[in-house]
Amino acid sequence: LLHPLLQPQHRQLHLQQNQQLRLPALVRPQPLLLHQPQQDGEEKCVWSDWINLGQPTSGSEGGDNESIKKIISAGYHICSAPEAVECRAKQYPGLQISQLGQDVTCNPSVGLICQNNKQGLEQKCFDYEIRVKCLTPTQCSGEEKCVWSDWINLGQPTSGSEGGDNESIKNIIAAGYHICSAPEAVECRAKQYPGLQISQLGQDVTCNPSVGLICQNNKQGPQQKCFDYEIRVKCCLSNSYQQ
Repeated sequence: LLHPLLQPQHRQLHLQQNQQLRLPALVRPQPLLLHQPQQDGEEKCVWSDWINLGQPTSGSEGGDNESIKKIISAGYHICSAPEAVECRAKQYPGLQISQLGQDVTCNPSVGLICQNNKQGLEQKCFDYEIRVKCLTPTQCSGEEKCVWSDWINLGQPTSGSEGGDNESIKNIIAAGYHICSAPEAVECRAKQYPGLQISQLGQDVTCNPSVGLICQNNKQGPQQKCFDYEIRVKCCLSNSYQQ
């Protein structure tokens, strides 16, 4: 349901988005923010994943605090002076923060701050997320800088005994994702069970840096059906990247 604070034009946008979701469409994935290796001494920009420290606190003095200081205190390895930040509401990830009708601070100096007592009649902040853009200097000593990609999912498994889920490095690059062809490491998980290790799922799945992720239906016992898997890859500046 659309939040009551959203303006009429945003209601129309929300309806249009819902209508678009019903139409079959082939959407080309956006490139991941992994960049070409730089020359020694140059800098490269890396966006973090979306960060959410938890739901907003309640009451007039509560709100949502995703400040740079608090994120670092929570154990996230981000820079203390990011080049840029992006903020979004978890409930409405497709909308710009300026479209949400809330009074929110979102800038590189502070991070994200939302106070309930500034939100008009409802007096309640949305649950916000933030990501930060940091400059990482390349060390002249040749020290490697490594970056994990976002989770990648090329689609649901194909059906039948010869079907399955193919999230191989080769397929991911062919689909337009900008990742290295020889990652240092990979991690795999089932979309349905993101909190479980792949070894806990009871399926026969290949998940390694050489191949990527491969699951074949005909290897999955009586059920003969793979879960819908996702993979993320760790690339270092010394690895080769695909454009």
